[in-house]
Amino acid sequence: MNVGTNVSDDCVTEFNNLKLGKQYRYVIYRLDKDRNEIVVDHKGERESTYAEFVSHLQNESRYAVYDYHAQTDDVPPRKVEKLVFIFWSPDTNQPVKQKMAYAAGKEALKKKLNGLSKEIQANEPSEVEEAEIKKTVLN
Repeated sequence: MNVGTNVSDDCVTEFNNLKLGKQYRYVIYRLDKDRNEIVVDHKGERESTYAEFVSHLQNESRYAVYDYHAQTDDVPPRKVEKLVFIFWSPDTNQPVKQKMAYAAGKEALKKKLNGLSKEIQANEPSEVEEAEIKKTVLN
C-alpha cells in the first residue's frame, strides 16, 4: 500500500449507494495527484450499459466497481450478480510514476470497499470486453 494514499469518504458512500441502494450500475475512481487521494471520477446510472461503462475508461489508470449481472447456461438458467473490482492500467504512454502510484493505491481502496466478489486487472481493451467480465463472473 502506498503510505499516505487516502481514500475519500465519497468513495465509500458512492460504493454503498451502488451496493446497497442499487443507485448505480458502476462507479469509476481516480487518483487525485495533488491531494494524494482516491476520489470518485464518474457514476453510471442504473440503466447504463456495459459499453457505456467502457467508454468512460480513460487512457490513464482508473479503478472501478461494476455491478455485473449475468445468466448461466444451466438448465434452468441461474441469475448471477457480482460486484467486480476492475483495476484499469492501460499500456499507454502514461508516466511510470503514475502507474506505480495507482498500483500502490489499489489495496487502500479495496480495503474500504467491503463486499467485492471478483477482481480483474486490465491492461488493454480486450481485457475489459464484456465477454471477459462475464467469464470471470461465472467462474
